[in-house]
Amino acid sequence: MATKTRVPQTIDAYLANVTDPAAKKTLTALRTQLRKLLPKATETLSYQMPTFKVDGAAVAGFAFFKNHCGYYPFSGSVVPALESELDGYTTSKSGVSFPPDEPLPAKLVKKLVQARLAEIATRAKKPAAAKKKASVTGFQVGVVRTLPMSAPELWEWLTTQPERWLGPGATLEAEVGGRHETPKRRGAPGVRGEVRVVKPGKRLRMTWETDGWKKPATLQLTVTPKTKGASLHVHMEKLPDAEVREAMRERWSKVLALLA
Repeated sequence: MATKTRVPQTIDAYLANVTDPAAKKTLTALRTQLRKLLPKATETLSYQMPTFKVDGAAVAGFAFFKNHCGYYPFSGSVVPALESELDGYTTSKSGVSFPPDEPLPAKLVKKLVQARLAEIATRAKKPAAAKKKASVTGFQVGVVRTLPMSAPELWEWLTTQPERWLGPGATLEAEVGGRHETPKRRGAPGVRGEVRVVKPGKRLRMTWETDGWKKPATLQLTVTPKTKGASLHVHMEKLPDAEVREAMRERWSKVLALLA
């Protein structure tokens, strides 16, 4: 009989749930190092990921997946800026992957943390006009991946299995004016919104309202046929801040990775 997996509420609980001995040892040591580097940080879970925040801004996070660990600076520019330092690692704009039994060197973790802190400090000094512009236009993020299914199959998956990409218990009325809703659960806020655009087989566009946001964002999913399979482009705009942008990038990257 299937049982529901309880979502960890603390970093201690998260680490306790890591069954891989090497991964648990590596991530526990990483947590200890981050505590030393960020003595005034708040330890929490952000989007089900152990996260260190300084003055409300996420500085560093880590996670364990099926066969690798990941480090995340909650920024789209920190990893590219340290490209030469990260030679040999699997990276994306938002994170670094590494084997459970091969921890990131302490010096490298320190550089990642320092780069993120410097970025946060620089943004804090931006002129008020620049901040006002950002608040009006919002933050955007896009994730795209070619998947091993035809465009019609991908479209049917999107419109008939919303729980697979919106979250457990999600509902979707794939028509203009229809609603979508994902119930709140431990570690994840509730999400709801209205479908604004439907181009059958090609595009879905909807509002994205979640607990704690002052204004709704916009989510658009575009299906494009390819020679082998079809690509799915997930794009969000009008996000409230850079931290949410990186969290959304990570969220959609995981969804597409599960499909591939």
